Amino acid sequence: MRVTGPATPDRVVSFEEARRLAQENAWREKALIYLTRDPAELLVLEHTASPRAGVQVPAGGVEPGEQPAQAALRELAEETGVVVHSAPVYLESRVWADGSAPSRVRHYFWIVAPPDVPDRWSHVVTAGDDDEGMRFRLGFRPRHAAGLTPGFGWESGLGRLARAIDDARGRR
Repeated sequence: MRVTGPATPDRVVSFEEARRLAQENAWREKALIYLTRDPAELLVLEHTASPRAGVQVPAGGVEPGEQPAQAALRELAEETGVVVHSAPVYLESRVWADGSAPSRVRHYFWIVAPPDVPDRWSHVVTAGDDDEGMRFRLGFRPRHAAGLTPGFGWESGLGRLARAIDDARGRR
């Protein structure tokens, strides 16, 4: 059985507008991380105890007083055990139209995986009210066929990621 989320339209907004809307409406913000290797491979995760949660990318809430880029690095470490010291590349922000979505504002970031990250591993989440103690199965998949569960916004920033990777290759 293929898991899908609600078919909720989202729209791209500027980073500044996303932050403003979140503050004015008391909307929760979320940082989503596209960790790439090669850069043709994308890190995905699956909940070992909840297969119905589908295939996701590392992501989590922005804490009060925290910048979304800081949240991206923190969430990556908590959910995967991967610690990165370089700044994540901001891709885009999106606002979800569905008022019942727990995170209405989503910020997408790109991080290049350190060279020592394995192909596959399991990790127990180290923090977070809802996720602490959960075990995730992680691994790299082809970026263009990552199998992300549709409808939850995991795939929404992949087009911008592809353009950012192309731009980075052009600068070499």
